Amino acid sequence: MTLREGLDEYYGANSGLFDTSQASSEKIGAYLRNHDVTHVVFGTTTVMAEEMLQDLWTLLAVDIPKKDYVFDFFGTDESKALMQSLRPWETLKVMVLAVPAGLRIWSRSRRMTRKWPWSNWEGYLDRPLGEIRREFNIQLLTS
Repeated sequence: MTLREGLDEYYGANSGLFDTSQASSEKIGAYLRNHDVTHVVFGTTTVMAEEMLQDLWTLLAVDIPKKDYVFDFFGTDESKALMQSLRPWETLKVMVLAVPAGLRIWSRSRRMTRKWPWSNWEGYLDRPLGEIRREFNIQLLTS
């Protein structure tokens, strides 16, 4: 499966995602598309626990400055909608349960040959995901 096919499958399976074409700004639309691509490359879903793990993958294994990843999203209409949907106790429980997987992500991100590009990934769209993962030495949490 190519990255393009993976993205098509990801969008088909996740109809409730923010519509990037309807984003509050062009910048946040690009941010959301880049985030969606990382889900496909690192093999994570959109359930809350895996969203948190994907954020960790992004902070450790993607070439976006940490402050940009965090602060470019906060303050947007999309972040406000996301925050309203979270349940504090459930979020805390998921964070605690995700610690072992987070440690594996930290270890695996250190073994990558280089970081995945946050933007300008379009050149990878027609390449097989397995080939991309071998090139970057990305080891998924699940097989």
